[in-house]
Amino acid sequence: MHGLVTGQESRQQLYTMLTRGRHGNHLYLQVVGDGDAHSVIRPDTVSPRTPTETLQQILARDEAPVSASTVLGELNSPAARLFQAVQRYTDGLHAAAEQLLGPQTVAALDQADQYIPGLTTEPAWPTLRAHLLALAAETGEHPLGHMLTAANGRDLRTAGDMAAVLYWRLPELTPTDPGPLPWLPGIPSALHDHPVWGTYLAKRSQLVADLADQIQDHARQSDAEPIWTPVERYLSTALVGEIAVWRAANGIDPQDPRPTGAGGQLETLPALWKQRLDRNIARATDPPADARADQPQAAHTAPRRWHDGSQRPYQQPERRPNRPAAPGR
Repeated sequence: MHGLVTGQESRQQLYTMLTRGRHGNHLYLQVVGDGDAHSVIRPDTVSPRTPTETLQQILARDEAPVSASTVLGELNSPAARLFQAVQRYTDGLHAAAEQLLGPQTVAALDQADQYIPGLTTEPAWPTLRAHLLALAAETGEHPLGHMLTAANGRDLRTAGDMAAVLYWRLPELTPTDPGPLPWLPGIPSALHDHPVWGTYLAKRSQLVADLADQIQDHARQSDAEPIWTPVERYLSTALVGEIAVWRAANGIDPQDPRPTGAGGQLETLPALWKQRLDRNIARATDPPADARADQPQAAHTAPRRWHDGSQRPYQQPERRPNRPAAPGR
């Protein structure tokens, strides 16, 4: 038997494939892109999985039949709902910015190749485009003006991804209110005061914050140790709650043993937040037995809500000096 897997199979399909051959079973894994121009911007193409990660993804996908009540319970869990809530909130920000700027401005931005050839075909173009629209909605300036200002810096011809480099050169948004999660953008003032979009985005933001609170509370009250807990590392209840929210918000597979998942983040604030979590995990040490016994009491003193700026368990990083290196530079 010679079988080809792409990572989309289930554990049941993998078992069937690897048990058909009488004399031998050979498995081939696709670890590069399929050559389709439409898939070049997918996260799996930008940060390809290793063969081990592909097998882990297949083994974690269980397609065994389950009851309708089980499916309903899984879909209603805060961890399952948070990923979709985050996607709808960020998509709402982008759609609102496009509507506020108007179709002519958006169409002009989509012709950015006239100024920087090949820019719209770069993997990070969707991320750059969304950030330019948000900046334009906040400042009232044309998005092409922001793009050309960033392009006037160092030469882009040697960049592995010109769109990613330009994104790293652009300033961050400075909304009045912080985002519902520490790494999510807030609502720009122009959209916050909009008669339709303001109310819609505020409700979306509140839903994300409420679901994150529920996940944090569940993580602190649970006695079971998560599968992603590093060996010989003592993680505080506050840090466990932050990691649980990060995993749920980014749709990380529950069976993935890596605390913050795989791959890098194109956006600045998510990349910095992931680095912060990784540093805190690396600094965690195994405490003495008496310190372990005090862990439940520590859970009650940890800050609960992130969307309230006065209770955030982190310091907002400096935007420009602390930015991670842009891909391809």
